[in-house]
Amino acid sequence: MTQIPAGWYPDPADPSGTFGQRYWDGRQWTEHVHQGASYAVPGRAATTPDGQPLSGWWARVGAYVVDQIVIGIVAMLIGFPQLRAVAHEYAVFFQETLQRPASTSALTSNTQLTADIAGPMAVLALITLVVGFVYNVGFLKWRAATPGKLLLGLRVRRRDVAGPLPWGTVLLRWLGQSWPSFLSLVPVLGLLVGFYPILDDLWPLWDGKRQALHDKVAGTNVVRR
Repeated sequence: MTQIPAGWYPDPADPSGTFGQRYWDGRQWTEHVHQGASYAVPGRAATTPDGQPLSGWWARVGAYVVDQIVIGIVAMLIGFPQLRAVAHEYAVFFQETLQRPASTSALTSNTQLTADIAGPMAVLALITLVVGFVYNVGFLKWRAATPGKLLLGLRVRRRDVAGPLPWGTVLLRWLGQSWPSFLSLVPVLGLLVGFYPILDDLWPLWDGKRQALHDKVAGTNVVRR
């Protein structure tokens, strides 16, 4: 007997055509239905194995932008003393640059500026990392979504199992996305890992399961609700 592959098919329980399609998981009909006459594209997973629709890439980008704005604002409020210290050092640097004779080398001043702002910048980076951790891990465990995802009607779930996200899944997902932050201030090494966030964000565009790299680490999908 030929097994019918998983996918969206005309709903056998809806002869009136109200829903249009029902998801077949390869063994049985599921409770997932939706309107429309278009069917899943062969070879491209548009749903989780149990039929929940996956998020599109642009919706994920929109949610990410919202979340980064919120995290940035909170981090700047907490780290305002460090921001003020950095601004002060830059003000002093520009003032000295304007007053310095044209024949004087700027190398010493540039080196001094870098040394003066290194401490405050490191503290700001640490504050941003901690705020991002509390924000992402806290909201994913509580609501299975960050505020950005909630705003756009998205949720995070384990790909193969519905239900609340375990702590291990939430922590792995955050670590899979944020690990370059631990190396960002390390000379040379920080530059080498700088490409990872871009690759991670773009990965769902060509991935058959629409997972980013951090989704693959944690075994999750971003879905529409």
